[in-house]
Amino acid sequence: MIAQVYDAALGQESWTDLLAGMATLLGSDSAVTLHPTGTPQSRDEAVRLRVDPNYVPLYNAHYHTTWPVLSALPRLQAGAVFVDRMVVSDTSFLRSEFYADYARPQGRHSGIYWIDIDSQGLAAHLSLWRTRRRPDWGDAEIRLLRHLGPHLGRALDIGRRLAAIPIRPPAAPVGIVAPREIDCLAWVARGASSKQIARRLGLSMHTVNDYLASARRKLKASSRSEAVAAALQLGLIES
Repeated sequence: MIAQVYDAALGQESWTDLLAGMATLLGSDSAVTLHPTGTPQSRDEAVRLRVDPNYVPLYNAHYHTTWPVLSALPRLQAGAVFVDRMVVSDTSFLRSEFYADYARPQGRHSGIYWIDIDSQGLAAHLSLWRTRRRPDWGDAEIRLLRHLGPHLGRALDIGRRLAAIPIRPPAAPVGIVAPREIDCLAWVARGASSKQIARRLGLSMHTVNDYLASARRKLKASSRSEAVAAALQLGLIES
């Protein structure tokens, strides 16, 4: 599942298929939604599974502001994982406009969330829902999502950085990129640090950094992210 998260960021895996896998792993039998940003933007970039499309414009126009959990955000940290009833009382949640007019008509009863927070407040966030037919979310599901959450955050960041690199014809490499350099770039694309790459490839961290620096020079890239993007464009990393 962690590998799929990074593959989705690189366009090698469908985000919808990833959400379907998460729903199965965590036991969600209702809607699953990944918002790569906070407040809905003019261009809706959310990825949704089992969501009534008629409710999407209603959410973007109004209901995102009525989510009862919003009042608890100042108490939460970036990367927090929680069940809605952990931060809002059951009575308050069930009496809210969000639940009565938005969640319940779609068969949603209880949600588990992973959220990111930036200077503007709520940033990227993931929600998985259960219907009344399922038991409440438990510690096992919370632990699983806490394990996946940091990888999801890094993958979304990788996707944003790659999207921000201007699309241009790939520059002709100044030298042949060695197989070990490509291996290191492939792990960077999956969000691995130099230390993690060294452990996986049986190399020293110094050697990994040398390989990455050499690959950047050959690909005429100013950063690791740009080197990954160039490698993808040139077909050095399969996409």
